[in-house]
Amino acid sequence: MPQDPVMWKAALVAWVLAVPLWFLTRFFVVIAHEGGHAFAGVALLNQVRRITFNRDGGGGTEFVSPPPWPFVIVVAVAGYAGPSLFGLLAAALLLRGEPRMVLWGSMAFLVLMLFTVRGIIGWIVVPVLVVGLYQLATKAPAEMSTLGAYVWTWFLLIGAVQRMLVYLTDKTYLVEAADTTRLQQVSLVPSEIWSVLLLLGTGAALVWGGSMLLRMPS
Repeated sequence: MPQDPVMWKAALVAWVLAVPLWFLTRFFVVIAHEGGHAFAGVALLNQVRRITFNRDGGGGTEFVSPPPWPFVIVVAVAGYAGPSLFGLLAAALLLRGEPRMVLWGSMAFLVLMLFTVRGIIGWIVVPVLVVGLYQLATKAPAEMSTLGAYVWTWFLLIGAVQRMLVYLTDKTYLVEAADTTRLQQVSLVPSEIWSVLLLLGTGAALVWGGSMLLRMPS
């Protein structure tokens, strides 16, 4: 298992990727966001029609039939919770000593997403991420591959919080097409409150996942 300094290094690299370089890496977080929508919809026996990504770092997941109430709430929340939940799952795998499983599992999920991705942005960003993870899993030395799995896990956890901070700062909750606006329509809870709750949830996931990673035995 890694020494603590290595884990802190992975956290620092992930923070740099998720915060100062957000203008680039936000596209990778939105993949996990839309993946959360898609996973929740499929788990509720719905079928994904298509997943699209925008130049501004947003995206959308369209289902064959709209999820009924209250499932629409689950599907909407799953988008913002997606990066955090995937990060927690990755942290649990790392705790069991399975860094390669984190990389291969992420690749498998991304390849499945490719069947429903539409648009040039998605056709570029998703394959780029798959190739990057593949190179880490198969070409990089074992130590580098393991470090890459740690960085990817931290990135998902930190990126989820960063996305919600940007969401609140930019007042995206006021946009008519925003997920929290849809949540307000179906729950009567204001979009601003949904945004704060989702920020608290992603923050709690970061604390939980981070504590799992940092207490890993040396």
